[in-house]
Amino acid sequence: MTLTTPMAVPVIDTPEDMHADAPLTEELADAAFGLVDAGAEMAAQGLNPVTLTIGTFGDEAPFESWTHYPPGDARDSKSGIQIYYHAHRAGHEHGHFHIFLKAGDTASDLKSISTADEDAATLEADDLFHVIAITMDATGLPIDLFTTNRWVTGETMVSAKSILPQLDRLTCTDAFDTPLANQWFSDLFRLFKVDIAQLLVERDDALETINFALDDEAHEVLSAKPISILDRMDELGLFED
Repeated sequence: MTLTTPMAVPVIDTPEDMHADAPLTEELADAAFGLVDAGAEMAAQGLNPVTLTIGTFGDEAPFESWTHYPPGDARDSKSGIQIYYHAHRAGHEHGHFHIFLKAGDTASDLKSISTADEDAATLEADDLFHVIAITMDATGLPIDLFTTNRWVTGETMVSAKSILPQLDRLTCTDAFDTPLANQWFSDLFRLFKVDIAQLLVERDDALETINFALDDEAHEVLSAKPISILDRMDELGLFED
C-alpha cells in the first residue's frame, strides 16, 4: 500500500452538523448506540459484519483474496449504495469494504475529477462513484477509513465538493439480506460522517499535490484515518454518568 501524505485538513464549508466540533446530537447518540446494539446482536450469533458479508468457508471453498464479497456486491435499491468486501493487503487488516454510490437523479450535479489531458466526464444515472473504504480487523471491527486513487476502483472520480451533499444517502435498507448488517452500516456512516467528509477533502487536496495523477499506481491511498467506535462514543461523552 502506498499512502500519499495528505495535507492539513482544510475548513469544510458544509452545514453545522458536518463540522468535527459540532455538539452531540440525538442523531449521533442514536447512531452510536444503534451501531453497538447491532454489533452485539451479531456477536451473540457468532457473527460480525465481515462474516455476514463473506459467508462461511471450508476446504472446498476457501476465502479467496481479491474476490468481491458478496457475489455481485451488496446493492441497496433505495439509496443507490453499493458495497463489496475483499482482502489483498498484508498487515493489521483482515480486509476492507469499498463503498460506492450510484449517481442516480443527482448525476447532473456531480463534478468529475480528470487528469490534465482529459475532458471532464459527464456522469449518467447508473454510474458509480467511490466514497470511502473501511478497514476491518480479524475480529470484525472497523479500524480505519481511507480513500483511494481512481485506478484502484476504476470508477469516474467525483469531487469532494460534489460528494459532501450526498453523504446522507449513505444508508442501507435492503443492501444486505440481514437487517442487522443494514443497521450496522447505516449507523457507522452516520457516526463517522464528519470523518468521511474530511477524508474526501484531504483526498482532493492530495490529488492536487500529485498533479491529478489519477492512474499512477505509485499513489494508491490518498487519505486515511484510524477509527474506533468506543473512542468516538467516549469523545461524544456517552460514557459519562
